[in-house]
Amino acid sequence: METPVLPKRAYRFGLFQIDPDAGRLLRQGVPVRLHEQSLRVLGLLLERAGDIVTREELRQSLWPDGTYVEFEGSINAILKRLRFALGDDADNPVFIETVPRLGYRFIAPVEREQPSNTEAPAKESGLRTSDLHTVGGELSPASRSSTWPLWVIGSAAGLALLALIAWRFEWKGRSTRPVTRNVIAVLPFLNEGAGPSFDYLRYAIANDLVTDLTYLPSITVRPFASTSRYGSQPPDPEAVGKELRVTHVVAGGFLVEKQKLRVNLELIDVVQNQSIWREEVAVSPQDLVALHDRLATLAAEGLLPAINLSGVATDEAPTPKNERALELFSTSLSIPLDPEPNLLAIKMLEESLSLDSSYPPAWNELARRYSIDYRYGNGGEAAAIKALVAYKHLSELDPNWPIVPTNIRVERGDLDGAYDQAADFLRRHPDMAIGHHSMSYVLRYAGLLDEATQQCNAAFALDPGFNGFRSCAVPYILQGDYAHARVVIQLDEHSGFGATLRMTIALRSGNTAAAFVESDAAALGGFPFVGLARRYLNHAPEAELRSAAAALEVNPRSERDPEMDYFNAGVMSYAGQGDAALRQLAKAIRGNYCSYPAMEKDPLFNPIRHRTEFAELRHAAMQCQQDFQVHRRQVDAALQQRPGISN
Repeated sequence: METPVLPKRAYRFGLFQIDPDAGRLLRQGVPVRLHEQSLRVLGLLLERAGDIVTREELRQSLWPDGTYVEFEGSINAILKRLRFALGDDADNPVFIETVPRLGYRFIAPVEREQPSNTEAPAKESGLRTSDLHTVGGELSPASRSSTWPLWVIGSAAGLALLALIAWRFEWKGRSTRPVTRNVIAVLPFLNEGAGPSFDYLRYAIANDLVTDLTYLPSITVRPFASTSRYGSQPPDPEAVGKELRVTHVVAGGFLVEKQKLRVNLELIDVVQNQSIWREEVAVSPQDLVALHDRLATLAAEGLLPAINLSGVATDEAPTPKNERALELFSTSLSIPLDPEPNLLAIKMLEESLSLDSSYPPAWNELARRYSIDYRYGNGGEAAAIKALVAYKHLSELDPNWPIVPTNIRVERGDLDGAYDQAADFLRRHPDMAIGHHSMSYVLRYAGLLDEATQQCNAAFALDPGFNGFRSCAVPYILQGDYAHARVVIQLDEHSGFGATLRMTIALRSGNTAAAFVESDAAALGGFPFVGLARRYLNHAPEAELRSAAAALEVNPRSERDPEMDYFNAGVMSYAGQGDAALRQLAKAIRGNYCSYPAMEKDPLFNPIRHRTEFAELRHAAMQCQQDFQVHRRQVDAALQQRPGISN
């Protein structure tokens, strides 16, 4: 049998197109990394769209007679890579359906064309402010053809990218499932004698392993953000594994001995509480790229076979090319997210990418850091633009990047559009923790606090410990359930963000001494209302409080999120600035922050609760929530009628 050739006909389906001349898959004109065998399988499925292609037919198409291959494992890996590239889900397929005991079937509509010049890859270009334009909250027709994947390409003030970028490169569109088989967490490594100059490797080695493992099939990997909090002291792998609900934990340490950096790794079976694989790597302390390559090889050739997974390729994982660039990127990972240290991380990442612009994890981290500077620091519109440019580079290097900008739509006041997106995503991916977190964000802004906490609990059940879910403390605070809020705050307890939330709990609990203590660390978090609270707790004169409240009303950071307006209003009311508090509360509700019933029970509003304007705002918040509920019922009914999506 002759070796099969790649598809010779152009196909279009969804956002994808096969370019037969170049033999590649495009997503909106951008090449998608796909192994040749996966492309062959895709071509055969497309040619016979709607029909079942048996596994035996796939075997005959892929491997000539006389070619020995472990077929079952190989075809499963090929299909897994193909689905990963398409963003498809085997349990709820959009493109490729598994027909049990028979084979596979392509189920989406397909357009077949004769070979022709297909759309060229998107050109590398910088981002201009004039490129940012939307029509009715959606991309204009001209914008849809670009490589920008975000509907939020509008005024830079609306580009609060923190929530999106914080979902980290490690997710890569994979599901975060409950423990069934092969769920791995990688703990920070121990510095066992390499000296303080190598201390950054505690996080860098673990993050590197997480990134590589995420690109490999057949396993689920907890994001490094879920495990990095265990870096402050030597963890108990068994206890951590049970807490994170994983089957296996990777732990290890490193030291410098005889001019060699020695890294030891151990894979622990959590259920059996025993080590099932150990290995050591020795490289020059200056050769971090070699260390990366050795770790990737060990993951594929040693770690995975220890859990009965073999023959896994590592060539899809991103590979660094410059020693200094990798060192700068690795060092940036250990720098806190608070605004001031965040600037140092940005500087390191900018230098790293100037030396090696082809490493996706560095672009992801830089985009995340820019967005933090925009949202909590003083970067302003320039930081928002830079975040988008960095994200654009990331999406061009890795077109499989998942696009879930629900939080951004919420903060811009598009509560209905955000629910549309969150509901559709969650229905298609009910086992993805970020889907539940996104829904909790929408429901929180809609004032449906009980449902918001339920969605947060679902997210934590799927991925315990991810510090990107730290905002789940907010609905608990607004409900007055401070005990549960404190548990969530522990996800990021040493940050200015954590201190700010603890300060707001202390204010609402009447513990002024604790609030004042927390306000010192909270000042690092970038929340503008902290300064007013601190002045009031320090017994500042009335004139100073009025001036601080007036400055808070026009603070540009308060323009980016109606929930910030709500928290501003609470502190203003507490500090005796009732008129300013009512104006901020009205602004929050106009931004579709439906603050009922939060404002009804929030003790910070006790000083203004008797005022007529407060009663009017309460009614407006209730109407905001009722309008959302009408839209929600319509969307849910429409989704129930959508074919091919299970309930």
